[in-house]
Amino acid sequence: MLTIRLYISALTLLFLLLVISNRAVGMLEAIVITSAIVYLILDTRDELLARKAELQSLQDLEQRISAMLR
Repeated sequence: MLTIRLYISALTLLFLLLVISNRAVGMLEAIVITSAIVYLILDTRDELLARKAELQSLQDLEQRISAMLR
């Protein structure tokens, strides 16, 4: 997932730089750039929620193991 995020970030940045160097940012370019940024934000949010659930599961497992060892 990290490689996809980096790839989309690089493409968005490259697209933004090309548009700015040729002319001002128009409506279509603004929509494309905004969509890519929103996708990255939502994808990162989903990834963090998945990591949080995984961390909670590992903490529960740690508590069970610790209870068994006592």
